[in-house]
Amino acid sequence: MRHQLIALAIGLALPAAAYANAFVNGPRGCGFLDGFDDYGPIFTVDEDHLVLSRQGLVGIEWNCDFDTPFDPYLEEGEIQIRMGYCMEPGPFVDPGVFTLMEMGDGTVQMDGSNWDQPLILQICVAP
Repeated sequence: MRHQLIALAIGLALPAAAYANAFVNGPRGCGFLDGFDDYGPIFTVDEDHLVLSRQGLVGIEWNCDFDTPFDPYLEEGEIQIRMGYCMEPGPFVDPGVFTLMEMGDGTVQMDGSNWDQPLILQICVAP
């Protein structure tokens, strides 16, 4: 009984888990997402959108994983740097260094060490 009361007290003292923001590149922006759950944004992968969440960067033919997830709550001008890799269909694995910078206009800029151009993603605020 005593252990149950301690567990209950700890559970009441902890804040409820908050959903983490996500970042979307594509014509529908945040409207592409179907909402959020305990694991992040809910969406169906399509050929027009890329979604960056704590799980990585996900697209229909292009996915990236990072050694440490990006923090989904950035301050304006804040830059985060991560090691990781991106994969395409087939045996194409491209390791690299990735940066994520909050631009102050509702977007983040993501760049990879082997990319020709940065990727601009809309910030989708979780409830």
